[in-house]
Amino acid sequence: MVQNPVSRGPVTRLVRWLGLDRNPLRRRSDRVEAAIRLLSVIGLLVSVVFGVLFGVRTYQDGLRVEADQQRTRHPVDATLLETVGPKLSVTSPAAGPAMATWKSLNGVPHQGLIHAPALWKKGQTVHVWIDDRGEIVPRPRDRETTLISGMTVGVGTPILTGVLAGLILLTTRLVVARRARRVWAAEWTIIEPTWRIND
Repeated sequence: MVQNPVSRGPVTRLVRWLGLDRNPLRRRSDRVEAAIRLLSVIGLLVSVVFGVLFGVRTYQDGLRVEADQQRTRHPVDATLLETVGPKLSVTSPAAGPAMATWKSLNGVPHQGLIHAPALWKKGQTVHVWIDDRGEIVPRPRDRETTLISGMTVGVGTPILTGVLAGLILLTTRLVVARRARRVWAAEWTIIEPTWRIND
């Protein structure tokens, strides 16, 4: 009788790996392990769907934040009131805070600490961002940051789920294998005294 080659194909192997072939020779531990594999695969597929949904949602939220910050944050020039001294050493200067003055959009003068390049002199101007009240704020969010945030959530969700599923499968496999060794040892203890090798 010629066997159907499909019966030994990847689909059949996957069905057996997931415990869906109803093999009567499976032990209870084998069925438990197969059930955990099946749940892990289902969980991974679900995480891919949720990852896409969360990634799109994060990207859309980022677009709203991006638009809001572009509307409410404005670039101005701040004039340094002091020279920015070396923060690490004379040979390796670093940027740092320095007192400066700037004006808000309605012309009101402001004064405070800004982040300035190393060794910049008093009187030089530094490009900064302010809000509608004239307070120093970080630069507006850009599209690259929004894209990275969405992709991180979208890709990170199934990756983390896959890692967790892998750890669960590995732990299950180790527990099942250890239990199988104990059962085998117990059965051998019973059989070994009656075991005979024919001459």
